[in-house]
Amino acid sequence: MSSQGFKQLRVAVVGGGIGGLSAGLALRRAGHLVEIFERRGFDVEVGASISCAANGSVHLEDWGVDVSEMSPVNLMKLTMRDWDTGEVQGVYDLSGYEKEWGRVYFMLHRQDMHKVLLKTAISEEGAGTPCKIVNDSICESVDLEAGIVKFTNGKFVQADLIIGADGIRSVVREQIGVVPDIKSSPQTCYRCNVLTKDIKELGLVSHSYEPAIQFWGGNEGRNGRSKYYKIVMAPCSSGEVVSFYCFMPTEMTNHREEGFAFKECPVSDILKGRYSELDPNCLALLKSSRERMPWRLYVHQPYTHWVNKQTCLLGDAAHPMMPHQSQGACQAIEDAGALGIIFSSKYPEFTRDVEAGLRLYQAIRKPRATMVQAASARATDNVAERIGFTSIDIKDEMLRPTDGSLTVKQMNEYNMHHHVAAEVSKLRKSQESLHEMAHL
Repeated sequence: MSSQGFKQLRVAVVGGGIGGLSAGLALRRAGHLVEIFERRGFDVEVGASISCAANGSVHLEDWGVDVSEMSPVNLMKLTMRDWDTGEVQGVYDLSGYEKEWGRVYFMLHRQDMHKVLLKTAISEEGAGTPCKIVNDSICESVDLEAGIVKFTNGKFVQADLIIGADGIRSVVREQIGVVPDIKSSPQTCYRCNVLTKDIKELGLVSHSYEPAIQFWGGNEGRNGRSKYYKIVMAPCSSGEVVSFYCFMPTEMTNHREEGFAFKECPVSDILKGRYSELDPNCLALLKSSRERMPWRLYVHQPYTHWVNKQTCLLGDAAHPMMPHQSQGACQAIEDAGALGIIFSSKYPEFTRDVEAGLRLYQAIRKPRATMVQAASARATDNVAERIGFTSIDIKDEMLRPTDGSLTVKQMNEYNMHHHVAAEVSKLRKSQESLHEMAHL
């Protein structure tokens, strides 16, 4: 590694979702020139509710992102309910979360979050040169040796650092030589929303728009009901929207392509199978839903590597995971945070040796993201493995987490700055020892 001073990098981010915009912001704040290439415009539907726990918002805070502009709901509890009756099985209290971790647990609408990240990334205000956004740019290939990204429209860009933030169907992932080990998940999902004004007008249950994430099912049920029936409900958009993730066994859907489908489906696609046995209050909400779209799930085993020369992966392109820990966005934000710290003026050697910086990025991020991947897979089979529920006493003995389950403390006590500093210190000492030996 060179010990020369800080070098401003040209950064190409492939993908303009939450992970890509976070990476752009982190590296802009670190003093680099960033272009973000998105395959489409930003006028399409980009999802429903999304969690942002303290381990994610700490980085947003570092980048000067005003989360209050994202119309957040400050979550106060996680509630587990019985599928058939709606009876409360367990509650994880979040009322002391801000006092303990310094930040609240935010629930956001994906569109609101994306809009504010985009605004902040391109704003003339704040540290660093505003990110440049290039829409209608579909990645075709990456020349790893030359550092060139080519797009299907015939255009290309050369960069010192290339970040593949292009999601679960990543082209950049293929270009750096990753061969995914993928299999169909036993569980798939439909997303839908209910407007709070409709809930009030129809006289439906008021607990639906409380500042809480609520869960139904997620365990072996009565009369052999599959554990893959599960509902996750949460308010977002300042409480004006109640968002649902409705899970069921994969054989209950005809959708095959992995990821979100931007095509609305009838409510009958959701309310089939054992949904007829669902808590009547929840069922009434789903019957009044809108924006119902399928989300086909596949299980990815951890990838062999995330980096190749000056190119790396981030977010879903690097570590696709089941959604059951509500950590997908936070882990992408953590990835971006690591890149912004490693390639900062505090560690100028990595701006002069990008490959070394990316090796450090992988060494720091891959074990932690893999840990969350594994925990998300466990929670597919048992809702009690959900972060938060792993720390409480649950009525139903069948809903008990295993030893070694992921906890809120593990996620929120982690300090990325300290981790990077410790690893860089080791590297610098190693370099010093090699230098001394060379002069003996």
